[in-house]
Amino acid sequence: MKYLVVKGWMGFGDRLESLQMCVAFAQLFKLPIYVDWSDSIWSHGSESFYTYFKLLMPTFSLDQIPANATYYPEYWKGNIKEPITQDLFNRNKELKLDLGILQKKEYPADVIVVSSVGRRSIFHDIKFFSDVFRVVDPRIKSIVKERQTKFPLHKSLGFHIRGTDRTKTQAARDRSIQLMAANAVMHGGFSGMPMITVSDDKQSLTIWKRFFPNTIIFSELSVENSSNKGNHLIKKEDLKISKDEMNVDMLVDFFTLASCERILSTFRDSRFAKEAQLLSPYTNTILGNE
Repeated sequence: MKYLVVKGWMGFGDRLESLQMCVAFAQLFKLPIYVDWSDSIWSHGSESFYTYFKLLMPTFSLDQIPANATYYPEYWKGNIKEPITQDLFNRNKELKLDLGILQKKEYPADVIVVSSVGRRSIFHDIKFFSDVFRVVDPRIKSIVKERQTKFPLHKSLGFHIRGTDRTKTQAARDRSIQLMAANAVMHGGFSGMPMITVSDDKQSLTIWKRFFPNTIIFSELSVENSSNKGNHLIKKEDLKISKDEMNVDMLVDFFTLASCERILSTFRDSRFAKEAQLLSPYTNTILGNE
């Protein structure tokens, strides 16, 4: 094993989970790592992982891989510069793209390619990841810093209202909001504790404001581009703004949420909210705002 390539698919929380597993694996076997998030969910041409982040680890470019290198899975031989697509995601079993949870063992190839389309290790302590994961985009760093200064995020309840890719009916949307409102009360929602909310769902935010009219709402761009199939799945021609602007807006919201004292979401399995919780103690380190 000489190289580790991490492809991207699905939402930001899922990507972070897969990346954490890959970082742990690369550190264990002292492999250089390259993160290829050139798929259509993350990029419409010019955006990449490295537009917004860096890893304080040895890396490489895909052009540096020798032509005679062997690959695992074998599909990537000759296709290494291809991004993950919906078709590859649908055919991942047929093509044997999913490596599952990376085992602490040597894999039989020079280049190991993790497609981030299947199971991954879950870490409860991710300090190892926070030690090497950094935001480099000054737009994200400055806006989050401004919010941290302007609002008491460190002692606020942070809410993630996930809706556009999960709520299929109005009844389901109403029910998820009602359940989170009940949780908000249990966590001090009427005790004077400041409340902030991030979301990509305009309709759900309207319902939420009926319960807590004084909550601070962020996510302006995401809300204005709200789609019933998930904002990260909107095609380039259907977006009102660029994918880069959408990414920055989402990442600013993510680190705003991670800056809060407590974090709740409309769905228990929201990887976005769970990753914000895990990274919360290390937010300023990752942003370089210490």
